[in-house]
Amino acid sequence: MFRIIISGGGTGGHIFPAVAIGQSIRNEMPNAEILFVGAKGRMEMEKIPQAGFNIVGLPVAGINRKQIWKNFSLPFKLVACFYKARRIIKTFKPNVVVGVGGYASAPVLWTAERMNIPCLIQEQNSYPGVTNLSLARKAERICVAYTGMEKYFPKNKIVLTGNPVRQDISGNADIRSEAIKFYGLEENKKTILVIGGSLGARTLNDGMSASIDTFLASGYQVLWQTGKIYYDKISQSLQGKNLKGLVVLDFIKNMNFAYSVADIIISRAGALSISELSIVGKPVILVPSPNVAENHQWKNAMALVEKNAAIMIEDKDAIRDICGVASGLLEDEEKQKQLSRNILLMAKPNATSEILKEVLSIARAKKIYFLGTGGIGMSALARYFMLKGVEVFGYDRVCTPLTQQLEKEGVVIHYEENPQKIPADIDEVIYTPAIPSDNLEWNYLRSLGVPIKKRAVVLGEISRKYKTIAVAGTHGKTSTATMTAFLLKDRVAFLGGISNNFNSNFLYSKNAKFCVAEADEYDRSFLELHPEYSIITSADDDHLDIYKTSDEVKKAFSKFANLTKGLLVVKTGLEKILNLENVCTYSLQSSEDSCAFARNVKIENGNYCFDYVCKDEVISGLSLRGSGEYNVENAIAAITIALKTGVSASDIKKSLPLFTGVKRRFDVRVKKSDIVYADDYAHHPKEIETSIRSFKKLYPEYFLLLVFQPHLYSRTRDFAEDFAKSLSLADELVLLDIYPARELPIEDISSKTIGQYVSKIPLQYETKENLLAFLQTRLDKESRPVLLVTMGAGDIDTLVAPIENFTAKK
Repeated sequence: MFRIIISGGGTGGHIFPAVAIGQSIRNEMPNAEILFVGAKGRMEMEKIPQAGFNIVGLPVAGINRKQIWKNFSLPFKLVACFYKARRIIKTFKPNVVVGVGGYASAPVLWTAERMNIPCLIQEQNSYPGVTNLSLARKAERICVAYTGMEKYFPKNKIVLTGNPVRQDISGNADIRSEAIKFYGLEENKKTILVIGGSLGARTLNDGMSASIDTFLASGYQVLWQTGKIYYDKISQSLQGKNLKGLVVLDFIKNMNFAYSVADIIISRAGALSISELSIVGKPVILVPSPNVAENHQWKNAMALVEKNAAIMIEDKDAIRDICGVASGLLEDEEKQKQLSRNILLMAKPNATSEILKEVLSIARAKKIYFLGTGGIGMSALARYFMLKGVEVFGYDRVCTPLTQQLEKEGVVIHYEENPQKIPADIDEVIYTPAIPSDNLEWNYLRSLGVPIKKRAVVLGEISRKYKTIAVAGTHGKTSTATMTAFLLKDRVAFLGGISNNFNSNFLYSKNAKFCVAEADEYDRSFLELHPEYSIITSADDDHLDIYKTSDEVKKAFSKFANLTKGLLVVKTGLEKILNLENVCTYSLQSSEDSCAFARNVKIENGNYCFDYVCKDEVISGLSLRGSGEYNVENAIAAITIALKTGVSASDIKKSLPLFTGVKRRFDVRVKKSDIVYADDYAHHPKEIETSIRSFKKLYPEYFLLLVFQPHLYSRTRDFAEDFAKSLSLADELVLLDIYPARELPIEDISSKTIGQYVSKIPLQYETKENLLAFLQTRLDKESRPVLLVTMGAGDIDTLVAPIENFTAKK
């Protein structure tokens, strides 16, 4: 579990950036634990819980410069603060601590640094306070909003990110009419927005009180935030006046509405205010407060004034000058445009996400150990946790291109059963059921007492966090899931194959609403998922080593279907086999039982063209790159779900032709006039039959030479005659030895168990080691155009690259 402490407060200028950082972490890492630490009696103790976060308070206070005798208890409070800060950190065990400034920030960060917990300082102002200056030496990162901060902080620690602002800030003109009605203002009048901070600004309020009659008489309207301290006094002073065009509030909750109605803005020069004003891009008059440490606000304001991005009025001149300066600016449209243009150049709209990157980069991450890292499902999970800032370690039996890629991405993997290579401080273990029970590491990890979770359980936990689209089926699920994920943009996806478009089995969108998960029926793993929507592509007999009977397979798929909360899309006919009601059925061709189907299917230039039809919805002229006809059917299911989740028909029509499929799924690697080489993952009789028929339909003039590697002894035993019947659709067959995967050999079961039933085509048995030599010799003798296909779910994929190389040169 990723844990973070965010400390600081005292004013809105510290609190709102802290909340923005917390919200960003929560959006990116929904299961992260976030704890705020503030000062007792300060406004953060109210504002932070209102934002939905937990906060604890320290008995901290600043120096009272007016009543010195009140500082007598300060040393005792300071000792108590450090003691409580240490207790909080020791109990909460954060991966990282972030300080945003304010009284509480110093004891928390000072204590964290001495406990060797990485710390980040977020400095809002152009001139840092004493607290941040003193903490900078040991902080690992310092995020700043202004250039030139190397005068105060170590240069190698500084990152220019800008200040985080509230997520709803934009001043969008599109909502101006709505905001005008909300405040009861008039559309055609120029509007002055006055903001002096959450508590209020006396001089600013006095200046507005002196000017308000002139503003209203001149035909301007005013939206005025007084602050809680001054609201009652100002309201009383305005009684009896004609207040048409004036809205007075103690605190503006919807700042985006307020910014959108403003033509000009009069504001204090707090760091957060300036960051928001830069994003809003309206003409600004700044009245910096003189009552802040190190004269921060004056320096903040000057940073804009020097770039002609704002006008500044000194606090002492505010009562005299506000009316004249504001009226003059309202009448000078060229000056307004100039100020708007220049202040927008200073905006840092991505500040919050940039700070989050820095937080994650220094955090002491949780460590997860993957037992069986290289599995297609396990590797997708490993990539997910890497993205979430977790340190990922693991073991796998063999080194493959996939594990090598994972290592490049930062996963630490070893390839021998050696418990000594397992890190000592692992937080959690994730394992695949393919790991045998006598594995040395498996038995060692069980003795450690750390949480151990099955892959399916972890994927199920993740599926709770999104609107999950689960794609199940004994065949067809990988292509359908990948196509569904491709059509959706705001999603994460855990796929059972490598997407050609993304070269990964894990897809990620920053603001993901949906999760596309391949629902694996093996070991009933798909029953751990929590789908909002589901697709079932097929439910043929498979994994009979687990299910034993056909009825048990069907029962499991029925249970999976009943987990679905929303739309359930199933291949036509399965609804009857699985006894399902209220489903959307789909098929390749129109039938009375199909809700969705393809129409006008034809092949043009090697691609499939078709129309999608579902009740009243028709999308004409769709195109799908050359693949099996079965992929058109998969597309019907994927499109149905995409439409349901809000993807437009026009976006689907644009996106579908760009889908390039999945590696090892009807994967054409070489395409020449005399030879085509393709690789396919099919390992079930129905899959094999579908793939061969599709290959023959696309390449009818080619001689189909098929190389097949059976997968599992038990599957070979259970479906030998069915395998032979499907494989006999080829023109010539080469059978490799069985790939055992998780199984031990079964007596008298081998590739010949299938071969004995193969009929009417030439048959050859070969080892994987001799295959290349055999193919080169065999192809040299062939005068006809050849379609060479390698097929199987084992390690036959290690031969794809060398076969591709020599066929490309042939």
